[in-house]
Amino acid sequence: MPVQDGKRYSPLDRQSVHADMAEDPIATRRNMEQQPAVARAHENCADCANLLPPQAPNRMGKIRLNLQQVSDMLGLPAGTRALRMFVDDDPHALFVVIEGDDLKPVPDGQELPDLHITTR
Repeated sequence: MPVQDGKRYSPLDRQSVHADMAEDPIATRRNMEQQPAVARAHENCADCANLLPPQAPNRMGKIRLNLQQVSDMLGLPAGTRALRMFVDDDPHALFVVIEGDDLKPVPDGQELPDLHITTR
């Protein structure tokens, strides 16, 4: 049975990781990469090394988006434009800073508010 993506592990439960590694080493390794404490607990782990097949294929890829593409996907309202985008320390948070005539002015030094827009 394949290992579910996003499965959580305890750094103290080595057997659970090793059982999943025997079933689906690629998905288990991917899940471990999302959990730094678990990954650290299995660094230089002989059991993991024995269970991981040599030259395991990588099932990941990446998509590069520029600001215009992100802006087009958001479907920003008329009179609004994207200024910049950045990724915070959390690898799952992409921020897009926008400006528009309908937005309230924000004083210098004040954090920008979170906006909720309806996309197409």
